[in-house]
Amino acid sequence: MQKIFTEQLSTSLNQRLSRIYYLVGQEPLLLNESKDLIVQTALQQGFDEKLEIAIDHNTDWNALFERCQSVGLFFSRQVLILTLPENLTALLHKNLAELMGLLHDDILLILQFEKLAKTNEKQEWFQLANHYEPHLVQINCQAPTFEQYPRWIKQRANMMGLDIEQEAVQLLCYSYENNLLALKQTLQLLTLLYPDNKLTYPRVKEVVEQSSVFTPYQWVDALLEGKEGRAKRILKSLQQEDIQPVILLRILQRELMVLLHIAQPQHKVQLDTPLPSTQLKTHFDQLKVWQNRRPLFTAFLQRYNYEKLYRTFQQLAEIERAIKQDFSADVWDKLQALSIKICLGAL
Repeated sequence: MQKIFTEQLSTSLNQRLSRIYYLVGQEPLLLNESKDLIVQTALQQGFDEKLEIAIDHNTDWNALFERCQSVGLFFSRQVLILTLPENLTALLHKNLAELMGLLHDDILLILQFEKLAKTNEKQEWFQLANHYEPHLVQINCQAPTFEQYPRWIKQRANMMGLDIEQEAVQLLCYSYENNLLALKQTLQLLTLLYPDNKLTYPRVKEVVEQSSVFTPYQWVDALLEGKEGRAKRILKSLQQEDIQPVILLRILQRELMVLLHIAQPQHKVQLDTPLPSTQLKTHFDQLKVWQNRRPLFTAFLQRYNYEKLYRTFQQLAEIERAIKQDFSADVWDKLQALSIKICLGAL
Protein backbone atom coordinates (compact mmCIF):
# COMPACT_ATOMS: atom_id res chain seq x y z
CA MET A 1 0.00 0.00 0.00
CA GLN A 2 1.18 3.49 -0.88
CA LYS A 3 0.23 6.32 1.52
CA ILE A 4 0.23 9.83 0.05
CA PHE A 5 -1.10 13.35 0.66
CA THR A 6 -3.64 14.97 -1.65
CA GLU A 7 -1.00 17.20 -3.26
CA GLN A 8 0.84 14.05 -4.38
CA LEU A 9 -2.20 12.44 -6.01
CA SER A 10 -1.79 14.02 -9.44
CA THR A 11 1.76 12.70 -9.75
CA SER A 12 0.66 9.27 -8.53
CA LEU A 13 -2.13 9.12 -11.12
CA ASN A 14 0.26 10.10 -13.90
CA GLN A 15 2.43 7.15 -12.95
CA ARG A 16 -0.29 4.54 -12.55
CA LEU A 17 -4.06 4.24 -12.04
CA SER A 18 -4.64 1.93 -9.09
CA ARG A 19 -7.63 -0.41 -8.93
CA ILE A 20 -8.40 0.58 -5.29
CA TYR A 21 -8.15 3.92 -3.47
CA TYR A 22 -8.80 4.74 0.18
CA LEU A 23 -9.72 8.35 0.96
CA VAL A 24 -9.19 8.92 4.68
CA GLY A 25 -10.23 12.16 6.39
CA GLN A 26 -13.02 14.64 6.99
CA GLU A 27 -12.03 17.71 4.96
CA PRO A 28 -14.76 18.12 2.26
CA LEU A 29 -12.61 20.05 -0.20
CA LEU A 30 -9.77 17.52 -0.16
CA LEU A 31 -12.15 14.56 -0.34
CA ASN A 32 -14.07 15.99 -3.29
CA GLU A 33 -10.98 17.14 -5.17
CA SER A 34 -9.37 13.70 -4.74
CA LYS A 35 -12.48 11.88 -5.94
CA ASP A 36 -12.86 14.18 -8.92
CA LEU A 37 -9.22 13.75 -9.93
CA ILE A 38 -9.38 9.94 -9.71
CA VAL A 39 -12.67 9.78 -11.64
CA GLN A 40 -11.38 12.18 -14.30
CA THR A 41 -8.28 10.03 -14.82
CA ALA A 42 -10.39 6.86 -14.91
CA LEU A 43 -12.68 8.34 -17.59
CA GLN A 44 -9.64 9.15 -19.70
CA GLN A 45 -8.59 5.51 -19.42
CA GLY A 46 -11.86 3.98 -20.58
CA PHE A 47 -14.14 3.90 -17.53
CA ASP A 48 -17.60 4.99 -18.62
CA GLU A 49 -19.79 4.72 -15.50
CA LYS A 50 -19.68 6.06 -11.93
CA LEU A 51 -21.75 4.88 -8.98
CA GLU A 52 -21.49 6.66 -5.61
CA ILE A 53 -23.19 5.24 -2.49
CA ALA A 54 -23.25 6.38 1.15
CA ILE A 55 -23.28 3.09 3.07
CA ASP A 56 -25.79 2.75 5.92
CA HIS A 57 -28.03 0.05 7.43
CA ASN A 58 -30.44 0.35 4.47
CA THR A 59 -27.83 -0.38 1.80
CA ASP A 60 -28.82 -3.22 -0.53
CA TRP A 61 -25.56 -5.13 -0.68
CA ASN A 62 -26.98 -7.89 -2.85
CA ALA A 63 -27.85 -5.34 -5.54
CA LEU A 64 -24.33 -3.98 -5.25
CA PHE A 65 -22.80 -7.44 -5.64
CA GLU A 66 -25.00 -8.13 -8.70
CA ARG A 67 -23.93 -4.83 -10.22
CA CYS A 68 -20.28 -5.81 -9.91
CA GLN A 69 -20.98 -9.09 -11.67
CA SER A 70 -23.03 -7.38 -14.41
CA VAL A 71 -20.26 -5.15 -15.67
CA GLY A 72 -19.90 -5.70 -19.41
CA LEU A 73 -23.62 -6.22 -20.05
CA PHE A 74 -24.73 -2.58 -19.83
CA PHE A 75 -21.42 -0.66 -19.61
CA SER A 76 -17.83 -1.72 -19.94
CA ARG A 77 -16.03 -0.24 -16.93
CA GLN A 78 -17.22 1.52 -13.79
CA VAL A 79 -15.90 3.55 -10.86
CA LEU A 80 -17.53 2.47 -7.59
CA ILE A 81 -17.36 4.99 -4.72
CA LEU A 82 -18.50 3.88 -1.25
CA THR A 83 -18.64 6.31 1.69
CA LEU A 84 -18.39 4.24 4.85
CA PRO A 85 -19.67 5.08 8.35
CA GLU A 86 -17.20 5.86 11.13
CA ASN A 87 -17.86 2.59 12.97
CA LEU A 88 -17.57 -0.55 10.85
CA THR A 89 -19.81 -3.33 12.16
CA ALA A 90 -19.09 -7.02 11.87
CA LEU A 91 -21.69 -7.28 9.10
CA LEU A 92 -20.06 -4.44 7.22
CA HIS A 93 -16.66 -6.12 7.48
CA LYS A 94 -18.25 -9.29 6.06
CA ASN A 95 -19.90 -7.44 3.16
CA LEU A 96 -16.66 -5.64 2.30
CA ALA A 97 -14.84 -8.98 2.22
CA GLU A 98 -17.42 -10.36 -0.20
CA LEU A 99 -17.14 -7.23 -2.34
CA MET A 100 -13.35 -7.60 -2.56
CA GLY A 101 -13.83 -11.12 -3.90
CA LEU A 102 -15.95 -9.77 -6.78
CA LEU A 103 -13.54 -7.10 -8.00
CA HIS A 104 -11.95 -7.29 -11.44
CA ASP A 105 -10.10 -5.03 -13.87
CA ASP A 106 -13.28 -3.32 -15.08
CA ILE A 107 -14.07 -1.96 -11.59
CA LEU A 108 -12.18 0.85 -9.90
CA LEU A 109 -13.08 0.96 -6.19
CA ILE A 110 -12.86 4.09 -4.02
CA LEU A 111 -13.57 3.67 -0.30
CA GLN A 112 -14.03 6.81 1.78
CA PHE A 113 -13.41 6.68 5.55
CA GLU A 114 -13.54 9.36 8.24
CA LYS A 115 -10.85 7.35 10.01
CA LEU A 116 -9.12 4.09 9.16
CA ALA A 117 -8.28 2.38 12.43
CA LYS A 118 -5.21 0.18 12.77
CA THR A 119 -7.48 -2.72 13.77
CA ASN A 120 -8.93 -2.76 10.25
CA GLU A 121 -5.63 -4.09 8.93
CA LYS A 122 -6.46 -7.44 10.57
CA GLN A 123 -9.82 -7.70 8.82
CA GLU A 124 -10.30 -10.13 5.94
CA TRP A 125 -11.48 -7.44 3.52
CA PHE A 126 -8.39 -5.33 4.15
CA GLN A 127 -6.05 -8.23 3.47
CA LEU A 128 -8.02 -9.28 0.38
CA ALA A 129 -7.78 -5.73 -0.97
CA ASN A 130 -4.00 -5.63 -0.51
CA HIS A 131 -3.65 -9.03 -2.16
CA TYR A 132 -5.86 -8.01 -5.11
CA GLU A 133 -4.18 -4.62 -5.58
CA PRO A 134 -0.58 -4.50 -4.29
CA HIS A 135 -0.38 -0.88 -5.53
CA LEU A 136 -3.41 0.22 -3.49
CA VAL A 137 -3.23 3.96 -2.67
CA GLN A 138 -4.34 5.55 0.62
CA ILE A 139 -4.82 9.34 0.44
CA ASN A 140 -4.69 11.53 3.54
CA CYS A 141 -7.65 13.93 3.27
CA GLN A 142 -7.32 15.47 6.72
CA ALA A 143 -7.21 19.26 6.87
CA PRO A 144 -3.68 20.59 7.38
CA THR A 145 -2.78 21.34 10.98
CA PHE A 146 -2.09 24.86 12.22
CA GLU A 147 1.64 24.27 11.76
CA GLN A 148 1.19 22.75 8.28
CA TYR A 149 -1.24 25.38 7.00
CA PRO A 150 1.29 28.01 5.77
CA ARG A 151 3.23 25.42 3.78
CA TRP A 152 -0.01 23.97 2.41
CA ILE A 153 -1.25 27.39 1.23
CA LYS A 154 2.08 28.27 -0.38
CA GLN A 155 2.15 24.94 -2.17
CA ARG A 156 -1.45 25.35 -3.34
CA ALA A 157 -0.66 28.85 -4.63
CA ASN A 158 2.45 27.61 -6.42
CA MET A 159 0.45 24.81 -8.07
CA MET A 160 -1.84 27.56 -9.44
CA GLY A 161 1.19 29.41 -10.80
CA LEU A 162 1.00 32.14 -8.15
CA ASP A 163 4.00 33.86 -6.57
CA ILE A 164 2.87 34.72 -3.04
CA GLU A 165 4.58 36.73 -0.31
CA GLN A 166 5.03 35.13 3.09
CA GLU A 167 2.98 37.83 4.85
CA ALA A 168 0.16 37.22 2.37
CA VAL A 169 0.35 33.51 3.23
CA GLN A 170 0.05 34.36 6.93
CA LEU A 171 -2.99 36.57 6.28
CA LEU A 172 -4.73 33.78 4.38
CA CYS A 173 -3.88 31.31 7.16
CA TYR A 174 -5.57 33.48 9.73
CA SER A 175 -8.54 34.55 7.60
CA TYR A 176 -9.46 31.09 6.32
CA GLU A 177 -8.48 28.73 9.11
CA ASN A 178 -10.73 25.63 8.93
CA ASN A 179 -12.32 26.86 5.68
CA LEU A 180 -10.34 25.45 2.77
CA LEU A 181 -13.17 25.96 0.29
CA ALA A 182 -13.29 29.71 0.96
CA LEU A 183 -9.51 29.80 0.69
CA LYS A 184 -9.62 28.06 -2.69
CA GLN A 185 -12.24 30.51 -3.96
CA THR A 186 -10.16 33.47 -2.78
CA LEU A 187 -7.06 32.19 -4.57
CA GLN A 188 -9.12 31.71 -7.74
CA LEU A 189 -10.41 35.27 -7.45
CA LEU A 190 -6.89 36.61 -6.95
CA THR A 191 -5.79 34.75 -10.08
CA LEU A 192 -8.47 36.56 -12.09
CA LEU A 193 -7.74 39.96 -10.56
CA TYR A 194 -3.96 39.85 -11.00
CA PRO A 195 -2.86 38.31 -14.32
CA ASP A 196 0.78 38.86 -13.37
CA ASN A 197 0.20 36.16 -10.68
CA LYS A 198 2.03 38.15 -7.99
CA LEU A 199 0.20 38.06 -4.65
CA THR A 200 1.52 40.79 -2.40
CA TYR A 201 0.23 41.40 1.11
CA PRO A 202 -1.72 44.59 0.13
CA ARG A 203 -3.41 42.79 -2.79
CA VAL A 204 -4.49 39.84 -0.66
CA LYS A 205 -5.59 42.09 2.21
CA GLU A 206 -7.84 44.12 -0.07
CA VAL A 207 -9.59 41.04 -1.43
CA VAL A 208 -10.02 39.48 2.02
CA GLU A 209 -11.48 42.67 3.49
CA GLN A 210 -13.84 43.23 0.56
CA SER A 211 -15.20 39.70 0.78
CA SER A 212 -18.98 39.73 1.02
CA VAL A 213 -18.82 37.00 3.66
CA PHE A 214 -17.02 37.99 6.84
CA THR A 215 -15.16 35.51 9.02
CA PRO A 216 -14.97 35.38 12.83
CA TYR A 217 -11.27 36.18 12.52
CA GLN A 218 -12.03 39.52 10.87
CA TRP A 219 -14.30 40.35 13.82
CA VAL A 220 -11.49 39.59 16.27
CA ASP A 221 -9.08 41.71 14.21
CA ALA A 222 -11.46 44.66 14.41
CA LEU A 223 -11.70 44.23 18.19
CA LEU A 224 -7.93 44.16 18.61
CA GLU A 225 -7.53 47.27 16.49
CA GLY A 226 -10.31 49.07 18.33
CA LYS A 227 -12.42 49.63 15.19
CA GLU A 228 -15.88 49.80 16.75
CA GLY A 229 -17.93 50.42 13.60
CA ARG A 230 -16.24 47.63 11.64
CA ALA A 231 -16.57 45.20 14.56
CA LYS A 232 -20.33 45.88 14.84
CA ARG A 233 -20.83 45.52 11.08
CA ILE A 234 -18.95 42.19 10.95
CA LEU A 235 -20.80 40.86 14.00
CA LYS A 236 -24.16 41.65 12.40
CA SER A 237 -23.07 39.84 9.23
CA LEU A 238 -21.96 36.79 11.24
CA GLN A 239 -25.33 36.72 13.00
CA GLN A 240 -27.12 36.72 9.64
CA GLU A 241 -24.91 33.84 8.49
CA ASP A 242 -26.01 31.80 11.56
CA ILE A 243 -22.49 31.49 12.94
CA GLN A 244 -22.62 29.80 16.35
CA PRO A 245 -21.82 32.40 19.08
CA VAL A 246 -19.71 29.83 20.94
CA ILE A 247 -17.33 29.73 17.97
CA LEU A 248 -16.81 33.49 18.28
CA LEU A 249 -16.13 33.15 21.99
CA ARG A 250 -13.58 30.38 21.46
CA ILE A 251 -11.63 32.31 18.81
CA LEU A 252 -11.61 35.50 20.88
CA GLN A 253 -10.55 33.56 23.99
CA ARG A 254 -7.65 32.02 22.10
CA GLU A 255 -6.37 35.41 20.99
CA LEU A 256 -6.77 36.87 24.48
CA MET A 257 -4.77 33.95 25.92
CA VAL A 258 -1.88 34.97 23.67
CA LEU A 259 -2.17 38.51 25.02
CA LEU A 260 -2.37 37.22 28.58
CA HIS A 261 0.80 35.21 28.05
CA ILE A 262 2.58 38.28 26.67
CA ALA A 263 1.39 40.41 29.59
CA GLN A 264 2.25 37.86 32.28
CA PRO A 265 3.90 40.02 34.98
CA GLN A 266 7.25 38.96 36.41
CA HIS A 267 6.29 40.43 39.81
CA LYS A 268 3.19 41.68 41.59
CA VAL A 269 1.51 44.61 39.84
CA GLN A 270 -1.52 46.83 40.48
CA LEU A 271 -4.66 46.04 38.46
CA ASP A 272 -4.62 49.49 36.90
CA THR A 273 -1.07 48.97 35.60
CA PRO A 274 -1.01 49.26 31.76
CA LEU A 275 -0.18 46.11 29.86
CA PRO A 276 3.41 45.99 28.59
CA SER A 277 3.75 47.54 25.14
CA THR A 278 7.53 47.59 24.80
CA GLN A 279 10.05 44.86 23.99
CA LEU A 280 7.26 42.85 22.41
CA LYS A 281 9.33 41.32 19.62
CA THR A 282 10.80 38.67 21.92
CA HIS A 283 7.33 37.60 23.08
CA PHE A 284 5.99 37.57 19.52
CA ASP A 285 8.91 35.46 18.37
CA GLN A 286 8.52 32.99 21.24
CA LEU A 287 4.79 32.61 20.58
CA LYS A 288 5.31 32.50 16.79
CA VAL A 289 2.88 35.37 16.19
CA TRP A 290 2.72 36.12 12.48
CA GLN A 291 4.19 39.44 11.37
CA ASN A 292 0.93 40.84 10.01
CA ARG A 293 -0.81 40.17 13.35
CA ARG A 294 1.74 41.88 15.57
CA PRO A 295 0.42 45.44 14.99
CA LEU A 296 -3.07 44.25 16.05
CA PHE A 297 -1.80 42.82 19.33
CA THR A 298 0.30 45.92 19.92
CA ALA A 299 -2.73 48.19 19.41
CA PHE A 300 -4.68 46.20 22.01
CA LEU A 301 -1.86 46.18 24.54
CA GLN A 302 -1.43 49.95 24.26
CA ARG A 303 -4.99 50.72 25.36
CA TYR A 304 -5.48 48.04 28.04
CA ASN A 305 -4.47 47.42 31.64
CA TYR A 306 -4.55 44.20 33.66
CA GLU A 307 -7.96 44.87 35.18
CA LYS A 308 -9.61 45.44 31.81
CA LEU A 309 -8.05 42.25 30.41
CA TYR A 310 -9.28 40.15 33.34
CA ARG A 311 -12.76 41.71 33.09
CA THR A 312 -12.85 40.79 29.42
CA PHE A 313 -12.26 37.14 30.32
CA GLN A 314 -14.99 37.35 32.99
CA GLN A 315 -17.53 38.76 30.53
CA LEU A 316 -16.69 36.10 27.96
CA ALA A 317 -17.33 33.43 30.61
CA GLU A 318 -20.64 35.07 31.57
CA ILE A 319 -21.80 35.12 27.93
CA GLU A 320 -20.84 31.46 27.52
CA ARG A 321 -22.80 30.52 30.65
CA ALA A 322 -25.79 32.44 29.30
CA ILE A 323 -25.61 30.46 26.08
CA LYS A 324 -25.24 27.04 27.70
CA GLN A 325 -27.42 27.39 30.80
CA ASP A 326 -30.02 30.04 30.10
CA PHE A 327 -30.25 29.63 26.32
CA SER A 328 -30.13 33.41 26.30
CA ALA A 329 -31.93 34.90 23.32
CA ASP A 330 -30.06 38.20 23.64
CA VAL A 331 -26.61 36.67 23.24
CA TRP A 332 -25.95 38.74 20.11
CA ASP A 333 -26.82 41.92 22.01
CA LYS A 334 -24.34 40.84 24.69
CA LEU A 335 -21.67 40.19 22.07
CA GLN A 336 -22.25 43.59 20.50
CA ALA A 337 -22.03 45.32 23.89
CA LEU A 338 -18.80 43.46 24.60
CA SER A 339 -17.44 44.42 21.16
CA ILE A 340 -17.99 48.10 21.88
CA LYS A 341 -16.34 47.83 25.30
CA ILE A 342 -13.30 46.01 23.90
CA CYS A 343 -12.85 48.55 21.10
CA LEU A 344 -13.15 51.50 23.49
CA GLY A 345 -11.21 49.83 26.29
CA ALA A 346 -14.11 50.71 28.56
CA LEU A 347 -14.60 47.52 30.55
